[in-house]
Amino acid sequence: MRRRGEVWQLGEPTGRFFGSFSHALDAKGRLTLPVRFRGQFGDQCFVTPSQYEDPCLVVWRVEDFNAFVGEVRAEHWADPEERRRLRSWASEAFEAEIDRLGRLMLPPSHRAYANLDHDVRVHGAFGTVELWDPATWERYRGGDRG
Repeated sequence: MRRRGEVWQLGEPTGRFFGSFSHALDAKGRLTLPVRFRGQFGDQCFVTPSQYEDPCLVVWRVEDFNAFVGEVRAEHWADPEERRRLRSWASEAFEAEIDRLGRLMLPPSHRAYANLDHDVRVHGAFGTVELWDPATWERYRGGDRG
């Protein structure tokens, strides 16, 4: 029997991302991925709210996103709270194109979720890339998880 919430621990991403970078959204809401990360992405990615409900966005390589989703089983849907979280998370998943300059468009709803209006901290988070509002990141690093 799986422990409650275990679905969010499944999957072993193949991408490897480390480091932190300061970037900015352009006037159209596009973010340029750091050069160090671009080589691990093709011309598409998935952008989701944090699967852990942290106040950031997560950029997934397509193959890692598909592997993660492929690990969700019927028993995960049996728990009403897990089902609510899965539905909410999946409804916010967004497939984004990465242009030849390494830019991806972040929808307004996603930018609002993570409070991204201009400056963005782009972090490698082992198997994914996280996008944080710099002030929110500093509060989070200091122990304030809200």
